[in-house]
Amino acid sequence: MTVALPASVGLGGDGDEIFAIDDVERAFGVKLNKADAPYWHTAGDVFSSLREVLPVGTREDSELWARFTEALTQQTGVDPKTIERESPLLTQTRFWVHVANASAVMWIVAGTGIVALAVWALL
Repeated sequence: MTVALPASVGLGGDGDEIFAIDDVERAFGVKLNKADAPYWHTAGDVFSSLREVLPVGTREDSELWARFTEALTQQTGVDPKTIERESPLLTQTRFWVHVANASAVMWIVAGTGIVALAVWALL
C-alpha cells in the first residue's frame, strides 16, 4: 500500500520562502523568531513558531490554520486547503536545486576556461 505524501507548500528554495514568511508576518501583524528558521521544514513547523508569537487568546482560534495556509501559499499559488501540518515547505520536485547545480557547473567550467586562457597568454 502506498502512502500519499501531503501536498507541498511549493516554495522553491530560491528566495520565495522569505517572501512567504513575510506574508505570514503581515497577515498576523507579528514577527516570527528567525532563530527557528533552520528548523522549519514543514508548514506545521512554521505554524508552531507563529503560535508562539501570537497573543495567548488567539492561539486556539478555529480559523487560525486556514488564515495561516492562505498567507503561506500566496507566493506559490498552491491551494491552501491542500496544506497539512506535515506538508513540506519546499517543492517536492526540487527543480530549482537542479538549476542551481547546473549553474554552479557552468561557472566552474567558465572559470577554468578563463584561467586556462590566462595561462596560455602568459606562455
